[in-house]
Amino acid sequence: MSNILLISAPGAGKGVTSKYLKEKYNMVHMSIGNLLREESEKNTSLKEKLANGEFIENNIVYSLFSKFLEDNKGSSFIFEGFPRLMEQVKPFLDILSEHDIILDKIIFIDIDKDIALKRVTGRLMCKNCNEIYNKYVDNLENNKCKVCGGSLYTRDDDKIETYENRYKLFKEKTMPVVEYLSDKYDIYTVSNNGTFDEMKSQIDNIMGN
Repeated sequence: MSNILLISAPGAGKGVTSKYLKEKYNMVHMSIGNLLREESEKNTSLKEKLANGEFIENNIVYSLFSKFLEDNKGSSFIFEGFPRLMEQVKPFLDILSEHDIILDKIIFIDIDKDIALKRVTGRLMCKNCNEIYNKYVDNLENNKCKVCGGSLYTRDDDKIETYENRYKLFKEKTMPVVEYLSDKYDIYTVSNNGTFDEMKSQIDNIMGN
């Protein structure tokens, strides 16, 4: 089994990369963003923070993460969106250890900011199943999900103003995580400035290592 951590700037393609890995390599996708959005439906304060692109209290993240691992015990995991802060790295690794999970690979998705911004502002998510589309790429009929027929919407954290804040936080807070982990793990860098097929080829090469 393989367990992979995906790290990138917002809009670089962690979601679609995770979906590809999940389907091709039979892995379980852990998106801290999806877990937080589900939790925010019961928590107004959390919902407001997500809408503003703010980082969320660590205790909430750790609790959701640990529960997800327990609920999916014995799986191969794709970890997306966590850890994002230096203070989250040790708890992340400790929680993995508590669940007897070894981190095998770290993949960093590189992308130019202007390309990421266009992809983010075109992103649509299904209200029912969380499937992700892009209005500039996907041929959508009546703004409906191709999987379940649910309505599509633009997430609050995909609006331009929110993206700028998220990108700033990524550069200031998450890049130090990448630099720190690079001293302890091999980090594989892939480019998503081109087509997704081009990036899939890079991913497959990494998975073959």
